[in-house]
Amino acid sequence: MNIVLVFVALICIMALVITLFLTKSEDTKYSSKKSLNNQLVLYLGLIPFLAVIIVLLWILI
Repeated sequence: MNIVLVFVALICIMALVITLFLTKSEDTKYSSKKSLNNQLVLYLGLIPFLAVIIVLLWILI
């Protein structure tokens, strides 16, 4: 169980670093459609991928 908590903590730290890196400059070409497409990619691509990894870790540990 401790390994899973460490893994989750690492994911959270990596997400924070990536978020801060991506948001350090202002986007002058902002559009709501671009924002919605980026959010769609995150929800449809990244979350299922992370869920599979977590399930695999759960089964292996």
